[in-house]
Amino acid sequence: MKPSTSTHPRSIWALTACWSLLLALSLSLCPLVRPSDVTMTDAARQEYARRLALFSINVYGKLTAQKPGENIVFSPFSIQTCAAMARLGAEGETAAELDHGLGLASSDAGQIAQSFHQVLAAYENSQILRIANKIFVMTGYALRQEFDELLTKQFLSAAQSVNFAKNTEAAATINGWVEQRTNHLIKDLIPPSVLNADSRLVLVNAIHFKGTWVHQFPKHATRPDTFHLDDKRSVQVPMMGLKERFRYADLPALDATALELPYKDSDLSMLIVLPNSKTGLAALEEKLRITALSQITQALHKTQVVVKLPKFKAEFQVELTDVFQQLGMSKMFSDAAEFGKMLQSPEPLKVSAIIHKAFIDVNEEGTEAAAATGAVVRMKRSVISLEEPIEFLADHPFTYALVHEEDLPLFWGSVVRLEENDSANSEHDEL
Repeated sequence: MKPSTSTHPRSIWALTACWSLLLALSLSLCPLVRPSDVTMTDAARQEYARRLALFSINVYGKLTAQKPGENIVFSPFSIQTCAAMARLGAEGETAAELDHGLGLASSDAGQIAQSFHQVLAAYENSQILRIANKIFVMTGYALRQEFDELLTKQFLSAAQSVNFAKNTEAAATINGWVEQRTNHLIKDLIPPSVLNADSRLVLVNAIHFKGTWVHQFPKHATRPDTFHLDDKRSVQVPMMGLKERFRYADLPALDATALELPYKDSDLSMLIVLPNSKTGLAALEEKLRITALSQITQALHKTQVVVKLPKFKAEFQVELTDVFQQLGMSKMFSDAAEFGKMLQSPEPLKVSAIIHKAFIDVNEEGTEAAAATGAVVRMKRSVISLEEPIEFLADHPFTYALVHEEDLPLFWGSVVRLEENDSANSEHDEL
């Protein structure tokens, strides 16, 4: 252990990497809390999902305001997981701001850790969804025992010593781990310039999901079609087509419709919410801020739907400090930050940056994205259907989420623009 002789806050990095999405959080060292032996009840899981959904839409709203006209894609679960690991080392007003801003259901570190453990442990051996956490610690420094135990047992996180003073080597080590855990989709997350001799910790959360649709879109049915950017502008894009029985909902209160596209061998699905108007996405986003995700999913019912959905890819990178501050989490970035429970050495720590990077690819076979997995049973098709098929034509801006069956949003995004013939010639890796 190396005592500090400086009164200036040192730097910590926490980053989350998702197979199709990544978050990096740079912060100063933080305080910790003791674990408690708790298990989540059904009500607690529902409350956790509800709060994550609220956090998701709050972050989404800030991102759309910050980057208007851009396709948004991010993992609220990854952001929350990474920040929650830092929260375990926080105390005082810093901890209280994180509890409120992240939408955590408890201020007890053990219960916070347990709520995330439920999700992390469920997919520990999954072949479809891989979630991993890791802590990189400055050589010569040791984690406090309580903090180490919570991260190791509940966040399934291992620690590795790194000399941040050798910033190029340290960045290469961290980025190599991230790249490996994200199937080489997220590269060079941490620039060497953000690491130095004052850096103490880097917390990493990696999520890797690759899902195949239960009902795949036939490739021969994909053809150029019109995507309306607004009332006046449009582009020709590869539009996938399929007629199948899906869970669908008409949502008059939102002036929108919703469609659920399930993934094979998974308890995850893509939920698409499509405004009725070509220019209705902004109004829909406002209404979603006061609409529980469960209200949408509970309105879904099985019916025959003719689906038209554009193939799309999106890459997104953003520094999240402003978003966190707008959500009431400011002290963690200041010299007054209270992160005394992370390291055994009593030195002041603060968050210096939060970097989030994401990628998604949606095509005929399925989706590459951050998400969760489980089992989906395919409904047998009726021999004769008297239903008049409903048309779900996603030919204008829409929002979507990758959602666990318990309404847990692990991935959120929007499509507001597509390039002419976007993805027309793209090749997709085997699923």
